[in-house]
Amino acid sequence: MKKTCLLAVITGALLLQGCASAFQKHHGIDWGNADTCPAPKPSEIKNTRLLIEDGKTLKCQIRPYVSNMACQGITDKTNADGVVCQNGMGNTILFIFDEKGVLKSHGPI
Repeated sequence: MKKTCLLAVITGALLLQGCASAFQKHHGIDWGNADTCPAPKPSEIKNTRLLIEDGKTLKCQIRPYVSNMACQGITDKTNADGVVCQNGMGNTILFIFDEKGVLKSHGPI
């Protein structure tokens, strides 16, 4: 995934934040079926926060932990599945998932 394409997608998603009242908090995201999502193990939770690990954490497990954030689903030309989330203080994080919904990478942007 080229950084310029990703930057363009993220910029577009952030511009949509101004229109957030017109959308649900989570727009364009398929989080998967909550009924079949395995609960995180107790060792994967610290102080009521999910310990997010690349290669282990599932997309459906992240959803409850970003429920108070504005999130936008993104897909690039390689069909990489991503989610950009921003909290009320303006901090933004990007999650990239594989085709099975397993977290490939994440980090602040």
